Amino acid sequence: MNFKGIIDSTLREGLQFSRASFRLEEHLEIFSYLMAIGVDYIEVSNPVKEEVAEMVRKLVNLKGNSQTKILSHIRNNRKDIEKSLECQVDGLNILCTADPERIAALNLTPQDYLKNLENNILLAKKHKVETRVSAEDLFHQPFELILEIYELAGSLNVERIGLPDTLGTALPWEVYEKISEIRSRFKTDLEVHFHNDLGHSISNAISALRAGANWVDTSLLGIGERTGITPLSSLLVNLYKINPALTSRYNLKVLTAAENYVARICQMEVPMNLMTNLDNGFAHKAGIHLNALINFGPQKYEPIPPAVIGARRNLIIKSLVSGKTTEEDVMTFMEKYGQD
Repeated sequence: MNFKGIIDSTLREGLQFSRASFRLEEHLEIFSYLMAIGVDYIEVSNPVKEEVAEMVRKLVNLKGNSQTKILSHIRNNRKDIEKSLECQVDGLNILCTADPERIAALNLTPQDYLKNLENNILLAKKHKVETRVSAEDLFHQPFELILEIYELAGSLNVERIGLPDTLGTALPWEVYEKISEIRSRFKTDLEVHFHNDLGHSISNAISALRAGANWVDTSLLGIGERTGITPLSSLLVNLYKINPALTSRYNLKVLTAAENYVARICQMEVPMNLMTNLDNGFAHKAGIHLNALINFGPQKYEPIPPAVIGARRNLIIKSLVSGKTTEEDVMTFMEKYGQD
């Protein structure tokens, strides 16, 4: 597994979540959380809109000398590049289409569209900013044109090629096959972006990394268009379980605070399937679970200690299913283990 890092898109993809409407101060707070976690890149929206450009400039100023880099997510459009350069971002994430209908609607032929892409990549390179080129909807659009987009991008030495499952319908074995094929064709770093419509965004990200992908797009809580994308906390916990060295440069202890903050400003609960849910992520209620924890230790029913991600245990007693566990048992357990 040649995992190189994370491109977090809470401030771009996350804004497409139905309940997300971040004020400027909330943008800055989320950005600060992401820098504290240590994500490698933070993706922001297209600054072609002045309101977005103002926000991006403030984020660039807040970033200072941080190692985290800011990427603007833009169209295959010269104006988008020029506005991004004015904002002094570190890189451009150029989103392309291989959809014949969309290209025709632009009054372009596929050859014209590719020529525009070539000119736009060269403009980005002239200004010495990182460039990623992505072709939308990898698993459903004409693969021949997608390959032409990737081949052009690779020949111009872009930093990454983006591979999105835009509809969120790919299954893990399909992801492994497709990413393996693309890896065999290109030496360029591969960045993957998985939507979660069928619930496979995390498994697909891990499958892609096993197949040769290098970078994963995430968001806090997994928020985004429709059902969202790969949750940052889930990806990092999975990598931690595979090999703690993969996550050693990230501050996982900030994850719970960051995701609970985003949930609060979106006026929602942290999804119960995320470990960063303070009530349920490390809740133990069944008598057989409580008994095993208290008598043999938390490793019997916890995949990782809650302290790893800044979470907390919740031992629930006096319920229909909790058995004979007493308050004294819970106190003894917490004195011995706490949250570690």
